This record gives sequence, C-alpha cells and structure tokens, in this order.
Amino acid sequence: MRSNTKPIQSILCFLMILMLGLSAGCSLKPRGWWRESILGVMADSTDWLSLQGELRNTFERVVRTPQIEKTFTVRYVQSNEFTRYTEFRYLILLATLDSGGRIGKIVGNVVSDPEVHRRVETGENNIFTLQDQWAKDQLMVIVVAKDIPALRETLISQANFLYDVFDTDFNARMQEDMFERGWKREEYDHLMSAYGWTIKLQKDYFLVQEISREGFVWFRRMYPERWLFIRWIEGGDPKSLNAHWVISERNRMCAAYYGGDRVVNRFLFSQEGTFLGRPAQITSGLWENEDKVAGGPFKNYTFYDSLSRRTYMIDLAVYAPDRDKYPYIRRMEIIAKTFRTVFDPEETDE
Repeated sequence: MRSNTKPIQSILCFLMILMLGLSAGCSLKPRGWWRESILGVMADSTDWLSLQGELRNTFERVVRTPQIEKTFTVRYVQSNEFTRYTEFRYLILLATLDSGGRIGKIVGNVVSDPEVHRRVETGENNIFTLQDQWAKDQLMVIVVAKDIPALRETLISQANFLYDVFDTDFNARMQEDMFERGWKREEYDHLMSAYGWTIKLQKDYFLVQEISREGFVWFRRMYPERWLFIRWIEGGDPKSLNAHWVISERNRMCAAYYGGDRVVNRFLFSQEGTFLGRPAQITSGLWENEDKVAGGPFKNYTFYDSLSRRTYMIDLAVYAPDRDKYPYIRRMEIIAKTFRTVFDPEETDE
C-alpha cells in the first residue's frame, strides 16, 4: 500500500468543487493565528465514528511530564463548522469510495478519473498531501480507500508515515518561528571556535557555566525555566553508550552542577536510534530534586561522533509546574537538532 504525496489533476478539480461547496466566494488568505498541534478531521459522521480510535492512536501520542500530554490533538470538525476550515493549519479529509455524505461526495471527485479510482481501490494510492489550498501555510492530507476496512488498514499500516508528514512540517515551521527574531550568533561562533562544535540558541538563553576542562557547557532560559547542557568526552567507546551509562553520567553531572537533580525510574524510556545521522542512545523521562522539591521532564541525546572522535551528550530539561511542559521540550528538541561540529556543512541561511 503506497502513499502519493504529489497533487494530481483530479485533486485540483476536487479543490475547486470543495471550496465552492463549503464557502462560495471565500478567497485564499493568510492566517493571523493558528491552533498549535491541532489536527482538524473532516469526515462524514459515520466514517468518523468508525475510525476515530485509529486516528487518535496514530496522532495523539502520549508524553508523560509527569501528567499526560499529547504530541497532537485530533479534533473532529462538525458539519456546521465546515466553513471554518481556514482556522486549521493541519487538516485531514477522510472518506471511502462508499461514503455517501457531504465529505464522501466531495472526496469522490478526487477519484472520479478511472485510473485514480483504480489505484485507490487496489490500495496503490490512498494518501494525498497538499499545501496552501485554503489558507497560507496550511497542510492538508486526504486519506481515501475503497471501504471502511481498507481505510482502517491504511491508517494502521501508514501510521508512522502519516504522523511524520505532520510532525516534520510542524517542526520546520516551529523552527522558522523560533529563530525569525534572531539568535545568539556570537555564542554560536564562540562555541565553534573554542570547542569545534556549536548549537543555535534563541536570544533569551544565557550562559550559566562553561567548564572546558570538564567538557561541559550549560545554558538556561526563564519563564518558564528550561535549560540544556552539552557534555563532550574526548574519545570514548561507542559500544558503551547504553541506557545505564547515560543515566549514570547524567546523574553524575547533575549532582555536580544542577544541585542534585537525578533521573526518576518512573516513566523512563531509553532506546537506540539516530541523532543527526549518528547512532545515538535517546533517553527521555522525568528528573527530580528532593531538596528543592522540584521535578519535570527531560530528554537526552548521547552519541559518538566518529569524525571528531568524541562522545557527546545533549541534555534538555524543563521546570514548569503550572503549565503544559511538552511544548517547551519540543522547542528544545529543535534547538538540539541545530547541533553541528566543525566537520559538518556550514548553514547557508541565518
């Protein structure tokens, strides 16, 4: 079952019909605001009732901070709200070839061409993505299959693909928003010149400690409190980079510089993965400080860089007891992924 991410002529016809059907005379216009991480779902009510579980399982991934937070929130768009489609940065249109309601009839125009119909029916193409159709910077995904069982199978088998479509776009746009008002260029250049690595920080971050002999640099930002440290070790054995070593090293560094913060075993998750193309141990969970009666979420990327022959640890943490914490961790993850060494290509834009 393959996914098609390129618009085709039938979809263009569909868009014209849909826009006329939903809001005659409404023109494409830039949005003044967006509801962050909300996925609007437009579907006939019977299709929504049959498949909302699969949609929530795909997109509403749980993060413990320690309360339950979700990476995205799926919101069903009622039929009387269809004219508010420009309020959603992210839209999912869901239908089957058998759907007979308003959305089903409209999406039917996508597959009116016999070849497109055949490819949907056989499962060759079930997913279509479009940009900027009803509002500036809006991303729309159409998921269509021959019947409910086939549509359910598409949502299950293509869950990671569908999630990544929105997650990649979300992170890219968030990064643009984070750095559009400038960033700490002097710190960026200093770190590269002094240590052979660097990271891109928003202007509100400030340097707390810089201990070259320890291979440790710590930055912080307030309101709410969030901080990150970069630890680097000359040499190191990449085979030793496992969850036990990461947690032990993090606890050691935090005992020395964070006043006794330590990893909580509850909700701890560590796995092998990749970070900027390098094999990495990726660890997330909760930190606590008994003396300060404080705690919150953290995320840690530890990896070996073969060109610089160093082990690096990038650690992110948040303390925000009065609000959701995942949005801040998510922004810090974007900062972490601006990391580069002297051996990596220089960025071409500022």
